[in-house]
Amino acid sequence: MFFNTIILAVSSSIDSLSIGITYGINNTKISNFAKLVLFLVSFCFSTISIWLGNLIKSFFSNFFANCIGTCILIFMGLFIVFQAINNPKSSDLDNSNDIDAKESLILGIALSLDSICIGIGGSIIGINPTFFPFLVSIFQFVFLWLGIFSGFKLRNFFKVSDNIWSIISGILLIVLGISKLLF
Repeated sequence: MFFNTIILAVSSSIDSLSIGITYGINNTKISNFAKLVLFLVSFCFSTISIWLGNLIKSFFSNFFANCIGTCILIFMGLFIVFQAINNPKSSDLDNSNDIDAKESLILGIALSLDSICIGIGGSIIGINPTFFPFLVSIFQFVFLWLGIFSGFKLRNFFKVSDNIWSIISGILLIVLGISKLLF
């Protein structure tokens, strides 16, 4: 159960790495307060998704609820892979190369939209409801920081595709969903 929780938290958060790399390459900074806003938005959305998943689970048998959760994970994974379009620069509304608290709220909501479906599906299949919101928020913060750091270092060498992390995230969800169907 804890391994699935970690995989889902990483999958929910890995987009932050590509956004951070893009910000680093473009020399866009995120204030500490804005990072706190991102953390809190992520935590709130993840907590709500766990609650919604548990609500759905209470209406159906365990078998049917697991089927629903598994399908949500697989379809969300497919959606992420096929969508694979990020435009993190659009979060910098005033083109200041600095993400402030208001802009981080918008970015946090955008980053947390997939974690809603992932959290709902995950709570239905039995992830750890206590650790998931914390792990999503922590991984999002760490991936964003690593991405910005890497982007600053890499900006003189080459441009990293934003889509690669979304595709990896989607594939992780599909694999986890299929493994839940098989085992």
